[in-house]
Amino acid sequence: MNTLVLGCGLIAKRWVTHLAADPRITITALADPDVNAASRLGRRGGLVDVPVFPSLETALTATRPQIVVNLTPADIHAAGTRTALEHGAHVFTEKPLTLSLDDAVNLVELARVQGRVLAVMSNRGDDRRFLAFCQAARTLSPGPYTVSTDMFVSLPAAGFRSRLPHPAIQDLAVHAFDQIQHLIAAMAVSVTCVETPLPLPGGHCSTASAHLRFADDSVFTFHGGFAGIGQRTSADGHWRIDLPTGDGCRWDGQRTITTLGPAGTASTELELPVDGHGPRITAMIDAVHGGPAVPTRLGSIALLDAALRSARSGAPAHVRQVQP
Repeated sequence: MNTLVLGCGLIAKRWVTHLAADPRITITALADPDVNAASRLGRRGGLVDVPVFPSLETALTATRPQIVVNLTPADIHAAGTRTALEHGAHVFTEKPLTLSLDDAVNLVELARVQGRVLAVMSNRGDDRRFLAFCQAARTLSPGPYTVSTDMFVSLPAAGFRSRLPHPAIQDLAVHAFDQIQHLIAAMAVSVTCVETPLPLPGGHCSTASAHLRFADDSVFTFHGGFAGIGQRTSADGHWRIDLPTGDGCRWDGQRTITTLGPAGTASTELELPVDGHGPRITAMIDAVHGGPAVPTRLGSIALLDAALRSARSGAPAHVRQVQP
């Protein structure tokens, strides 16, 4: 299927590698306002003969793709996805789908009306190492859980994050919001969130805390932001679960799960690889070819939406309920 890649920044090479390896996909266009970035991606991805366009609209008119892969910055995801759907294309998009729940719900409905697949990346939520951590917790107890994660990453350049009013929430916490729904099945009730800019270079440095309450009395606390190289955590965060019994478990965001149970403390070294984007992209392509539907991830956008409302108001925000 003819595929247009929209947005040719750092994440694009990862997508192009997996897309080009699938015989069902032919990359026929690259689009980015920075045509030099698009040309560099073409050279690095072995797509030197693929045409480059400065805008999505121009590329859609010239090439009429069946699939648009939206890798633009998070704050303009919604516009690109809507345009692609309105032109009759399936859309694969990086996370988050949008920064607004209303926009996300509208796009999901538009895809349904158009009869098109709208698939959102969930490389961390579906990561097999994280799912093994969730299973370790369930083995100890069905809950309620007290969960926390620290997620600090080092980024030498601000990029699009300098345009975001809450970069730690909008670019980092959204991954944790996706992950937590694999562990806690109960409805999220409220979010209390604050983000504070930090006096560090780069124009995107901040730290954020988000406290989520769930209907089954589970709680989840996210603490994250941007740090120097020596202070960063795993990109997947450092996770901890405490249970009312006093038992619990930890995951270092890499390969080690430590369980504190009735039999004492035990560590498990996971043999699972970091599967990342590859299986998720394959699942998206499968969905276009009649395979299982890819989840909308609206639940994580509902959490993001509430967190942003709380950060702006300084008060707890109710989590709006959406269909999965």
